[in-house]
Amino acid sequence: MLEKAEGQKCHATNFLKAFSSLSEASKLQLTEETSPQSSLEARVQAANRFLLKQIQLDYQRIALMGDNKLDQTLVTHAFTNMRCTSCYHETLRTSPKTLIDLSYHALNVNPRMRASTPAFSRILKDSFEGENSQRMWCDRCRRYQPVQSWETIQSVPSVLMINTGLSKQPDARHLWSIPGWLPERIGLVVEKGRILSLEGEALRAAQRNRQSRHMVVYDLVGLVADVNSGERQKSHMISLINVGLSSRERQTLSQWHLFNDFLVRKVDKEEALRFATTWKTPTILTYQYQGANNVIDDSWKDSLDTSCLFMNWSLNPYNVLQHNWPCVLDPSTEQPESGTHLPIDTEFVRLQQEEIEILATGDRQVVRPTREGLARVSVLRANGPHEGLPFIDDYISISEPVVDYVTKYSGVSAGDLDPNLSLHPLVPLKVAYKKLWLLLNLGCVFVGHGLTKDFRNINMFVPKSQMVDTVTLFYNPSRSKRNLSLRFLAWYLLKENIQSETHDSIEDAFTALKLWRKYQEFEDAGILEKMIDEIYTAGRKWNYKVPEKRSDGKNGMGGTATTTIGTVAGGLTVNRGRETPDVDSGVSGPTTPVGKKQAGSEYFESPLK
Repeated sequence: MLEKAEGQKCHATNFLKAFSSLSEASKLQLTEETSPQSSLEARVQAANRFLLKQIQLDYQRIALMGDNKLDQTLVTHAFTNMRCTSCYHETLRTSPKTLIDLSYHALNVNPRMRASTPAFSRILKDSFEGENSQRMWCDRCRRYQPVQSWETIQSVPSVLMINTGLSKQPDARHLWSIPGWLPERIGLVVEKGRILSLEGEALRAAQRNRQSRHMVVYDLVGLVADVNSGERQKSHMISLINVGLSSRERQTLSQWHLFNDFLVRKVDKEEALRFATTWKTPTILTYQYQGANNVIDDSWKDSLDTSCLFMNWSLNPYNVLQHNWPCVLDPSTEQPESGTHLPIDTEFVRLQQEEIEILATGDRQVVRPTREGLARVSVLRANGPHEGLPFIDDYISISEPVVDYVTKYSGVSAGDLDPNLSLHPLVPLKVAYKKLWLLLNLGCVFVGHGLTKDFRNINMFVPKSQMVDTVTLFYNPSRSKRNLSLRFLAWYLLKENIQSETHDSIEDAFTALKLWRKYQEFEDAGILEKMIDEIYTAGRKWNYKVPEKRSDGKNGMGGTATTTIGTVAGGLTVNRGRETPDVDSGVSGPTTPVGKKQAGSEYFESPLK
């Protein structure tokens, strides 16, 4: 997402929502709400361990038999040896690790040698081998005895994830304040269960002399640091990433960047790797196998599982009314591909109300902004015999309490998101998100009104080249800074009265498609600027609102609101949107229908009905 954003802001909203909803995360007190007293450093390190374990478990569930690619990437394979110091009985058990916790035992080996500072490579070696002595149960002695334990390393992964462990061993903080103590490159050699760690000149000499053919060389790709700005401010985390290692072209120099919330700026290597015991300490380190630098694997795009786009699935299949199921795509004739235009609209409900504080000056300050959740997403066909029919019309099952359904603007009512009550197909957020993600990565172009805001709320970045936003198409900043509403554009250009009582995402998406076609027609005729000026002139006249209907059934411009323009499969009458009025005729647009209406009903009814 960051790569697609090309420097624009990205939010981790969906991840945070999913993470905070995990019961395991709450039990381990990984979030601020569940553990307000623990330090941020300890929570981040615990969360790192938890996420790596979850990734490993999730991969094991879907991996084929014998597939160990993830283990080669993240897991250090080792055995734990335990020997009773009384009877010398030894036991052995496997102990794979996805995370290395640094142990600073070398600081306590000989108090008289404190002047000789242990190198990072020495600390890393001790942390891998994990030699320790503690009282444990001995099966042979049948009692607790002093037991020595150590690790026998079998293999090291392509990615080393390291917790610095400074929250438990604060005496080691002074090591990190030594300039150059953290190496940007290290080498590891595994021989007969023991591990050799090299850095600096020793590493370069080993590479020159080719002393070991089995040495794995790693580059520091990034780290997380805890920053304490002052007594009156809470500490916060920053990331420092060497982005040059993940670019498609090899870089001659390091490309370190600071990520501090939405602030991203380039920094030199010295600043990135400089630490201070008082205000900046590292928390997590990530080293990457040197052979993986600048290797970008795009093969996943050729093996996307798109099966969910060609089937209907719901959490409440027995409650869904037959006419509420969307018409799924035909895999033989309706394969989405690069350049396929798809009308889309989304609806949201409110999960958290805005909190405002009135300052002593009388100014209003937003303490906590409104938080919205995706409630419905509809994606339609733009062409073919089923044009205007949705192949996605999902309502989203929301586990959080909804404080306001904003039914007037969302069209979503209280029971629509409840699996026990809803008559619409309900899916989890990740299913709806996956469908949109697939369409995005297939190269489809989304057509809608206000898409930039909608995708920001969904937390999905869509490049401008894959969006046709009618808000932008009919925007003229030289005439007004105001964006034109979908309802006003539909009334003026299409002579359709939409959203009269509530919103419907199918209606809104189809209206946006017809407006785009109007835009294309104006552009082809060379009258686009003149028509946009005319729209803004009418907007000022009517205060950018659709006037109320008169008693004779006509709207404020003297025209009627319905005319049949064509018929598609199933008897649905639609307007293709490509009928431009003469600019000087005084007519705002063709009279077109939205779809079938019930007797006496003025608002839109889904084509599926």
